Amino acid sequence: MHAAAAELGSGRSFDTLSLREVAKLAGIAPTSFYRHFHDMEDLGLALIEEHGETLLTLMHRVREQTSEGRSVIRASVETLFDCIFGNQGMSRMILQESMSRQSAFRPAAEKLLVTMSRDLSDFLVWDAEKRGVPLGYPRLAANSTVAILFTTGIALLDMPVEERDRHIEAAIIKVRMIMRGSEAMGQI
Repeated sequence: MHAAAAELGSGRSFDTLSLREVAKLAGIAPTSFYRHFHDMEDLGLALIEEHGETLLTLMHRVREQTSEGRSVIRASVETLFDCIFGNQGMSRMILQESMSRQSAFRPAAEKLLVTMSRDLSDFLVWDAEKRGVPLGYPRLAANSTVAILFTTGIALLDMPVEERDRHIEAAIIKVRMIMRGSEAMGQI
């Protein structure tokens, strides 16, 4: 998995990787590959699942740390973008596969985005209750937030580093607008 992820990180797309190549990069015989995975599709699914678990763990840590006075929105957005930038190959794969009509990985990529949205929605409800703030349409707010952040993050990968900060700030403002709108809808 690490060998395939490293190749994705170098800019290669998953569909250009062969089983023999991945086995060679991992330092194992091609026949040994089958001890771990049924085929390349199985490897790709495992990569998406592992990346998803990493993202969820990071987001949970950020939420725990925001009790120290840091803005949960800013901390979440910056952490997500750091993860996207640090795992560019996997991030591209997940977004591209979630948009591809013919991909075997599309259901797994979509499942990850749904899981991220559901997790965020649960947090938003919990946080609103803790703060005593009414919240309208938390699932819709979470879905919108995840969609904006993932598409922005992927777009930022192709941007010069010096232009990223402006777009990150815009993403933070968009998420704040969604949250304020959700809170306003909760009062209706």
